Amino acid sequence: MSKKLSVLFCLLVTFAASVFAQVSVDPNDVFYKDAKNWETKGIIGWLPQIRPYSIDTVKAILAEVKENGDEEDVKLADYYSQKYFSKNWNAGITVGADLKKANDDGLKKMLYAEPEIFGDISLLKIVGFGYQAGILAQNNSVKEKEILPMFENSRNNTYDDPANVWKIEANIDVAANLTVGKSDLYGMFGLNKVAYGPFVNDSVLLNGTQFHSGNFSFIYEGEKFGYTQIFSTLSRSEKNGDAGVLDFVPEKYMGFHSVRFTPIKQLAISYFETSTVTNRFDPAYLLPVPYMIIQGMFGASDNTISGLTFDIRPIDRLGVSISGLVDDVNLNELMIGHFDTRFKFALMAGVNYTPEVSFIDNISLDYTIVPPYTYSHNDPSLKINVYDKNGGLDNSLLTKAKDMASSYNKDNFTTRLTSLGTKIPPNSDRIHFGASFRPVERLRLDFNTTFVRHANIAESYSAEEARNLLTVNNALAGEAKNGDKPLYYSTDGSIWTSSLDMKAGDYNWFMRQDHKMYILQYALNAEYELERQKWGTLVFNAGYMFEYIHNKGVDTNIYSAINNTSDSVTLQQVEDAKKNWVANLHNVFNNYFSVSVKYFY
Repeated sequence: MSKKLSVLFCLLVTFAASVFAQVSVDPNDVFYKDAKNWETKGIIGWLPQIRPYSIDTVKAILAEVKENGDEEDVKLADYYSQKYFSKNWNAGITVGADLKKANDDGLKKMLYAEPEIFGDISLLKIVGFGYQAGILAQNNSVKEKEILPMFENSRNNTYDDPANVWKIEANIDVAANLTVGKSDLYGMFGLNKVAYGPFVNDSVLLNGTQFHSGNFSFIYEGEKFGYTQIFSTLSRSEKNGDAGVLDFVPEKYMGFHSVRFTPIKQLAISYFETSTVTNRFDPAYLLPVPYMIIQGMFGASDNTISGLTFDIRPIDRLGVSISGLVDDVNLNELMIGHFDTRFKFALMAGVNYTPEVSFIDNISLDYTIVPPYTYSHNDPSLKINVYDKNGGLDNSLLTKAKDMASSYNKDNFTTRLTSLGTKIPPNSDRIHFGASFRPVERLRLDFNTTFVRHANIAESYSAEEARNLLTVNNALAGEAKNGDKPLYYSTDGSIWTSSLDMKAGDYNWFMRQDHKMYILQYALNAEYELERQKWGTLVFNAGYMFEYIHNKGVDTNIYSAINNTSDSVTLQQVEDAKKNWVANLHNVFNNYFSVSVKYFY
């Protein structure tokens, strides 16, 4: 059966619909927000470090809430028990629309539908299987990335290989995992997104909205000690962040582990490490030994990151969390008091408060900072210098630079074009305020305000450094076949922009650039679920976001190709390229609207 006929058949027999989160496979399920609130209230102990949880873990949390919670908490726990575990299978459909109205780009709209089956199955008291499988159908005139707010990732698990029928494109949307063990000790094997840390909206590591991956996890959560180990198969791109090109390659892997100690009831301390490797399968990263030692066996060439997380609950109903990591630091310079040296890190700090007011679920505030080049691994052997000491173009150096363009980002902290770290790019910081309300039963209101600053580190490149990059990008563009998007060295200041032996890589030039982008967002989302009936359940969703972007375009390439040749570039051309980039900066007002209706049985 052809791809088009297969998709049509599935649409006809399964209805048409939207994304149904399933608690054991999706770390973004709303359950995890409520679980965080139960932890903050002191109803349950410290939550596991990795999401999603196993089926048995979710059941254990709900049982503890029913035992220790107040009337409202018990009612909510009963609701989740009924929703997730009353049946081994569910079938559903969501139909909806997402619209974006921009002052500089008119109206864009996406109509979508996704039929799905999903559920959680427990076998022999130690085996759990969670699954979610559907077909996401939408109009093909707009791509999802065109209607997403700034620095937001898709939460779908779809690929860029759709079946096109008339004006509709359809993609398979699947996540599943198998767990073996008990609530406090289990192994998990699956294809799903993974999230780490105390913040449910983002993380310095494994933000939960990155594209799904194949994962093997081992989790132990004891009263005083916990240990988590993950090994993931990732996908890398040779196009340096160009999402318009289907050029993804395998042989990229991530190892992660975290050790957590709980010396007292009110404090949990975690130490974590992660490492990404390419072009080899390395089972050493399955071992519970420090990754700094493992990468040392290979010349310290792997992208290894380490960090600490502190969870503090000074009083019930108030939680304080700090999570930070260090990617790369020049300790020699720091030790002699040179604080303006290379320091690549990420830090999130925030509070979560659950007031004793029945209709307020929680109030949260957090701050995130990510200096330049964090998560972007730098190969010290790669130096982009294609001009000799007399200023003439060296064709042998140019050839070497062109050859390296397909792999210089191979070890950065991404999978299939999405960051595994924070959702905001390097050289950014963010303040986020959120509040959730439940004014009446089965109605949830979420209000969020976000302010982001971002600058492009490539603006700090010297004229000579920019000249080298522009020359190589010209040559790469000139070699591209008709219709193909060329390889290039990124200068958009994102996670795809590596320091490449630039002077800016030796200093912490956080927000020191002349042009900064400011993003202000206000969002309100409402969800109302009717009481379950014999014929099934209906859920209504509506959302609105206002977004203002000052200096939109800071996040674009400064030194892309200008003439598609291998000829020498003049310093005047470098200056003109930068002036053109500045001239294209502009202010944007965006309005986002979303509505959907979900039915499941």
